[in-house]
Formats: sequence, structure tokens, C-alpha cells
Amino acid sequence: MATANVQRPMALPVRLQHCLSGDPPIPVLYDATFLNATHASLLAVKDPESTRASRFTVTVLNGSDGKIVPLVLKSTDTIGKLQKSFLQKRPDLTGSLNLAYNGKSVQGHQSLGELGVKDGATFITFQRCHGG
Repeated sequence: MATANVQRPMALPVRLQHCLSGDPPIPVLYDATFLNATHASLLAVKDPESTRASRFTVTVLNGSDGKIVPLVLKSTDTIGKLQKSFLQKRPDLTGSLNLAYNGKSVQGHQSLGELGVKDGATFITFQRCHGG
């Protein structure tokens, strides 16, 4: 049986951090390359989990009649896709379908992940008045 060459992460050394309050010292992981460093900089790394398309349920509340329509979407889906899915379930609302999320109007090109939409979020339909 052949064994795969698996790279394991290096174990970081541990040092005891003494507490000012007199509590027993606690072990703290550290990287030895920083022991003699005078400066360091941090680089923000995007969470790889958030790039995966996760499925969740959002609801659309029709502001005109108070009916709620649940939809199952992915975080990579756009507001345009949400509108299409909503109109498939409620074809009587064709025309200008404006949606708001967290009190702000959303645009068709924005993705749900971009807007920070989580499972159970609610979108509300509204109508714009034309005029001056």
C-alpha cells in the first residue's frame, strides 16, 4: 500500500505567558521568526469559506399586500436572479420590482454575498413614485 506524501503544518513552539493577576501562566503559541524582530506587518486574508457558494433561504415581503414569499438561493446569486425567482412565484407583480434590504435599495447586479445577506434575511418590495 503506497502512502501519500502529506504535508503537515509545522507545530508552533509554546511559551508560558505570565498573568499580572497572579493566575497560573497560560501556554501561548508563537512563531520563532518573530523573536528577534523589531517590526512586523499583518496582511488581511479573505476567508476561503466565504468564497464558496452556500445555499440559504431568504424571504421577500410584498409591501403592497403583506404576503411573504420564501426563496432558496446561493450567496453568489444576484439581486436580478432573486427578482426572477420571486416573479416566477408571484407573476402578478410584473413591472418595476424594487427591492430593499436593511433599509437600502438594492441593484440587480449586486450579489447576495456582496450585500452580506445571511440565512433568513428579508427583502421588502416597494414602489417608486414618478414625478418631480
